[in-house]
Amino acid sequence: MPVAEKARRTRNVRKLISVSAKEASEILAAVKKIDPRAHIVENAAHTESFISPQSSKWYRDVKSSWHPGITLRIRRENAGYTQAKLADMAGLAAANISAIENGRRSMGLIVAKKLAEALKRPVSEFIEQEGVK
Repeated sequence: MPVAEKARRTRNVRKLISVSAKEASEILAAVKKIDPRAHIVENAAHTESFISPQSSKWYRDVKSSWHPGITLRIRRENAGYTQAKLADMAGLAAANISAIENGRRSMGLIVAKKLAEALKRPVSEFIEQEGVK
């Protein structure tokens, strides 16, 4: 599995994370905009400097604050829709879209299906799996 590698400027310490090939390509493209020296190392041995994304504090913090409304906002913005436009397409009130995106309102299955259809995405993207948080 490819490993994205980035040397820190303050010290010559490298932090390694294990990701899929597709994810590595996407990460590398984004990182190269910031630092053209970034590169991918394939099949790197897991050393003491290896950090599993799931065990990092950053990952745990993001995961604990994530809710389906964040996914909704990302998908809506990527589609180029305003909250009002999406609400109109899904037959919902714009205030509901705002409340869902900001985590003030939960999204039931019927609403998730309407939003998924309007955004042409699978409904599973908008439903929180039981026991996963």
